[in-house]
Amino acid sequence: MSRFLLLTPALVLLAVKLMIANSVIADHDPSLTTIGAERSGNTESTIPPWSGGITSPPAGYQKGDWHPDPFATDQIVTVVNKANANKFQEYLSAGHLALLNKYPNTYHLNIYPTRRSASHPQSVLEHTTKYSGEAKIINEGAGVSGIVVGVPFPHPSNGQEAIWNARLSYKAGGYSGYFTQVLTTNSGAYEFSVWQHEIEFMYSDHRTTLESFDNIKTRGLLRTLRPAKNAGNLFVYHRFLNSHGIERRNWSYNAGTRRVKRSTNSSHDTPMNRSSGIHLWDQSEMWRGPITDFNWTLLGKREMYVPYNAYLLHSGGTAVDAIIKPKHINQDLARYELHRVWVVEANLKTDRSHIYKRRRYYIDEDSWRIMFAEHYNEAGQVDRFSESHDINYYEVPLMYPTLETYYKLDTERYYVTNIDNEYSPFDFSFDQSPSFFSPGRLKMKAKR
Repeated sequence: MSRFLLLTPALVLLAVKLMIANSVIADHDPSLTTIGAERSGNTESTIPPWSGGITSPPAGYQKGDWHPDPFATDQIVTVVNKANANKFQEYLSAGHLALLNKYPNTYHLNIYPTRRSASHPQSVLEHTTKYSGEAKIINEGAGVSGIVVGVPFPHPSNGQEAIWNARLSYKAGGYSGYFTQVLTTNSGAYEFSVWQHEIEFMYSDHRTTLESFDNIKTRGLLRTLRPAKNAGNLFVYHRFLNSHGIERRNWSYNAGTRRVKRSTNSSHDTPMNRSSGIHLWDQSEMWRGPITDFNWTLLGKREMYVPYNAYLLHSGGTAVDAIIKPKHINQDLARYELHRVWVVEANLKTDRSHIYKRRRYYIDEDSWRIMFAEHYNEAGQVDRFSESHDINYYEVPLMYPTLETYYKLDTERYYVTNIDNEYSPFDFSFDQSPSFFSPGRLKMKAKR
C-alpha cells in the first residue's frame, strides 16, 4: 500500500481552503481582537486591556427585564466642567467643548472608570474571520460585497472602510420595541412622540448567508401611538446594502383615509418631522445618509471621553422627566469613559449638495458604534452635535443605544430619540418572515 495520500479534486479544494484559512489566521495581528480593536490597555492604565467584554448577564437577570447596571458600584473618577475643561482638552471633542462653553453652569461630564464592556456573538466573530479579505466596497462607495454578519474591514485602511464598519456594526437579527422622539422647548417642557417599532436586520442575522442575502439590509414597521391625532398611521421601510440606484423604499398607511401609498424619500439634509429643524434626517443613528455624498478620511485613533455603559439613563426606574431638563439632558445620569475611537472626517463632494460640507464621526474601537458626531458650519465651528448613549444588551450580546441626543448650538432646544424608559426595553427575540414587512399587508395590520 502506498504511503502517500491520493488527492482527489475534492481533497485538493479542501486543502486549498484550509491553507487560505490558516493564512488569514496567521496574518491577523494577535495584538488585535477579531474585529480589529487593540487588546492592550494604554500606558497610563486608564484604559484597561480588553478581556472579552460582557459575556453573560448579571445574576438574576431575565429576558424582558430592564438591564441592571453591571457597574453600579463604580465611583466618578472626575467631573469635567467649563472651569477645568482646558486640563482635559485632549480627551474632549469639539462638540463637548461647545456645550461646556454654552452652558457653563449646568453642563458637565461625569467620568467613570473605563469598562470595555462591548462584546459580540460568536457568529459575528466567525463571519468576520471567514470572510476576512473578501469584503469589497463597490459602486464607488454605494455598497459592500463579499460578507454578511461580520465586520467587513477589521483593519480599515481608509475612511470609507471605517464608516462602512460603523454602518454595518452588529445589530442582532432584529427587535420589537418603541421608537420615541422628544422635542424640548427653551424652558425644558417637551413634546413626546411614540411609535411601536418592529425591525429586522437581515445583514446581521446569524442565519443569513451570502447566497440567501437579497440586498435588503433592514426591514422595519412603525405604528404611530402618539400624538393622538396620528395614532394608527403605519410606515414600512426597506433599506438596501448596495444603495446604487436604490437607497431605500418606504410605504405609509394613513388611518384617516385608509389608503396605502408609496412615500417619497427624504433628502439627506431635510429636517426630521417634529424636530423643529434641530435634527436632520441623515443624522439618525449618528449617520444614515448615503456614503457616496462625501469623501471620507481616516484621521486615525484617539483616546477620548465618550458616552458608554449608559445604564442609569436606560433604567426603567428612571422617569423621562428625570432625564429631560432645560438646555440639555440631565448630565448627572450620563456616564462617560475614556476609550479609543477611530476618527473619520466626511467632506462633501463638489458635485453634491448638503448644508454641511464637513462632518466628523467618532467610532468605538470595540464595537464599531459611532459614539458621537460633529457637523461644522461654514465658519468651521460645530453647529450640530449628536451623541449615542449605549449599553451592552447582554442577553444578545449587543452594544446598542438606549437613547440618542441631538443638539443644535444656535438654540437652547434639543431633541432626543429612543427614550423608552416608560414603556419597555427592546425585545431581541422578535422574528418574522419578510412578508410581515410587505406594504400589501399594511391595511390588514391597521385592524390589529
